[in-house]
Amino acid sequence: MRRAFLFLLLLLATAHAAPALLVGVASVIDGDTLEIQGVRVRRFGIDAPESSQTCTKAGTVYRCGQRAALAQGGLVKGKTVTCTPKSKDRDGRTVAASSTR
Repeated sequence: MRRAFLFLLLLLATAHAAPALLVGVASVIDGDTLEIQGVRVRRFGIDAPESSQTCTKAGTVYRCGQRAALAQGGLVKGKTVTCTPKSKDRDGRTVAASSTR
C-alpha cells in the first residue's frame, strides 16, 4: 500500500513539473518567434508583425515585418538564449519567457 501511495505521489509530482528550459543559440523566424534546438518558440509578451507583413506610415509602405525580424536578430545574435516555457499558442508553438547572455 505504501509503495502504491509513493508511486502516486511521484506520478503527480512529475505531471505538474515545470517544462524544461530551452537553452541555446537561436535562429530568428520573425519579430516574435525564435527557433532553439529545433523548437519554435513564440516570445511571451511580444507581438510583432510577420516577416512578410508591410505597414504604412505617412503614406509610405515599408516592410515592418522584415524590420522586426532584423531587430530580433540584433538582440539574440551571438548570444545564448534561455527560454522558460509557459504555454502553447493556437499554432502549437511553445510560448516562453526569454533572456539572453
